[in-house]
Amino acid sequence: MEKKTTAIISGSIELTSIDKSKLIQGKNGKQYLNFTAMVQNQSSYGNNVWVTQSLSKEEREAKATAITLGNAAVRWISDEGISVAEKDNEITNTVQNEAREVDLPF
Repeated sequence: MEKKTTAIISGSIELTSIDKSKLIQGKNGKQYLNFTAMVQNQSSYGNNVWVTQSLSKEEREAKATAITLGNAAVRWISDEGISVAEKDNEITNTVQNEAREVDLPF
């Protein structure tokens, strides 16, 4: 059996910063928010993970500023470390949302 490699990251999100218009309604009635977490080697105040609300391709191309939602810290990494997730296929928001059974209104 292959040994799993794991990292534990804990942090907090400032809920009033969320742009509610970016919430995605799933077919299951639940709401989702796409976010981006950036892990850095250096730490500020014991936090080395920056969490932002994800930007669309159009927003990124327009150089929009991402909304900061919070921060976190890598608390533990297994002895084997972790590796970059391998990319089998091109994953788009559409593909990801279909996997979640998200029904977007547009």
